[in-house]
Amino acid sequence: MDYSAIVLCAGKGSRSGLSYNKMLYRFNDKTVYEMTMSVFLQDQRCKQIVVVTKEDEINEIKELVNDKRIVYVFGGKERQDSVYNGLQVVNQKIVLIHDGARPYLTIDNIDSLLECLTNNDACLLMVPVKDTIKLCQDGKVVETLPRNLLMQAQTPQAFKAGLIKECYQRAKDEKYEATDDASLVEKFTEVPVMAVCGSYENIKITTPEDLK
Repeated sequence: MDYSAIVLCAGKGSRSGLSYNKMLYRFNDKTVYEMTMSVFLQDQRCKQIVVVTKEDEINEIKELVNDKRIVYVFGGKERQDSVYNGLQVVNQKIVLIHDGARPYLTIDNIDSLLECLTNNDACLLMVPVKDTIKLCQDGKVVETLPRNLLMQAQTPQAFKAGLIKECYQRAKDEKYEATDDASLVEKFTEVPVMAVCGSYENIKITTPEDLK
């Protein structure tokens, strides 16, 4: 199943403690960006890679990876704006939307998502939460949520392209903001979003601890 991948690289990364984009951080001899891109570059089903980056970093990004499948798009103010920009150039019927700061994605993860999309229109990688989650308000615990029902969302989140484009357009038109892509499908359609088993290794580099 052929697909486009949107790789989001335009984040500020302020929580990582770095003074520069964490996509350019190096683990040994490779940047986070190169590590993230490698799984898509090795997958022949990936016919297009839409890299969403900052205008002032595009030259540095281009020097790291060169492939004819890559299309560059400038990011927006928020993640949602960046995904919207990326979706405008997607040319495949399936799209995987991935946070560039998750460099440990595997081909098995992609296989699982594409298999799910053979019979569904929307899915995402998820893992069960490990810790007890409590709902708090004004510094007080309101409720302890049932851990057996809670899952942690990851990326890629995978969709039939027409569906997610429509949802992003509606969100833009109605000025609705969400923290992930699947939330827009949940908000604007009755299409079921399927949970696909992810991996605890597929972490998003967010804090200084993640850089060790």
